[in-house]
Amino acid sequence: MSEHEIFPCMYEWLTDMDVSLAGNLRRWADNEVMARRLELKESYEQLLEPAMRQLFLEIGLQRLLWPEKYGGDGHNSPKAAVTMVAALEQVSRGDTSIALLLSSMWALQSCMAMEGKENHEACEAFAELFGSQDTLAITSLVLPLFRDEPQARAKLAKGAWSVEAKSARPLASGADAAVFGVLCSGAGSDIPGDEVCVIALPAAAKGIKRGKPFLKTGMAADRNAPVSFDKAKAPEGLCVARGLEACRGMLSWLYLGVAASTVGALFAAYEILKEWGDNRVIKGKGQTFKNNPLTSSVMAEVAREISVSRMLTCDLGRVLSEPGIYGPAGEEGNFVLAEMVANTVTLSAEKAIGGAMEMMASAGYATEWNLERYWRDTKTLQVCLGPYELAKMDYARYFYQSEAR
Repeated sequence: MSEHEIFPCMYEWLTDMDVSLAGNLRRWADNEVMARRLELKESYEQLLEPAMRQLFLEIGLQRLLWPEKYGGDGHNSPKAAVTMVAALEQVSRGDTSIALLLSSMWALQSCMAMEGKENHEACEAFAELFGSQDTLAITSLVLPLFRDEPQARAKLAKGAWSVEAKSARPLASGADAAVFGVLCSGAGSDIPGDEVCVIALPAAAKGIKRGKPFLKTGMAADRNAPVSFDKAKAPEGLCVARGLEACRGMLSWLYLGVAASTVGALFAAYEILKEWGDNRVIKGKGQTFKNNPLTSSVMAEVAREISVSRMLTCDLGRVLSEPGIYGPAGEEGNFVLAEMVANTVTLSAEKAIGGAMEMMASAGYATEWNLERYWRDTKTLQVCLGPYELAKMDYARYFYQSEAR
């Protein structure tokens, strides 16, 4: 029995396509990543890039949420939020860093290609990329490091945006991105000076300069690097989100992706821990780990964190999939909900995987068991959400009308 059957989710929200896709992605994770990891470790060229090419291009995940008219598979309605959860759980089970790249791409696509709200100029501009069967559409988001302070500034003049930032740190993949989704403070004819917007910049645009890749621990598919924008130009139509609510909408989809990716890492940790509990014997007692009251108690805590995390993530996917019921993704309440779920799930993962590592002693920290890698990767996902203390201020402003900053 797989974790899909063991850990609860709202099965009635999944379509037959969602279930089939999740099954295909589980097999991809088993065959293309997990079975080869012991031999190839975290090699980008030998393991991760070939696995990504199969995932993005052959299986077609980079086309999944892209409009059919522009070369995609046409699953670009809000209901794709549920599909996104089902997919990312399995992708992240194989490799968390690849799931983060998908989360970034789908978040940007959500604000340029959503059914009924398509930005046709942007869809035309990126149709060849996101509809490609040959080129990886790696997407990098440049977001505020401290919540309310964008790293970039955009100015609209004569029908074009000019984007400026010095050594901005992207969320991921600054070294490899084919497109940058840059959240900027904006100044334009119909945007107040203190407003925000998201500009989709092709990586080939003039004025974009990449720095040397960061030294990182883990998340090997994410080859990040600082990026500078020196009056990088984009047509006016490549502003794919204008105003606070629209930008929050993109972030809500990103946070859903982070939560689902974290659940996938928890699934992988569960499998490692279960194998350990089934087969390791406590010396001197002749008792398997899972049958000892102390170790079974730790294992139960891990299962609890996974179950609750999956339920929260599924619920968030449902909320974003039904704007007619719950409102737009960028509405303040939905944004705060997405932020809370993502933070809660990543904190739960840190606790659950940390407990499993302690119980497994030296094996928990050994690279060949991979458990430590999932712990490192979930910590990185936690960092992607920004400082937690600042997130709390968002909660306080929404729930209590606090003016705290």
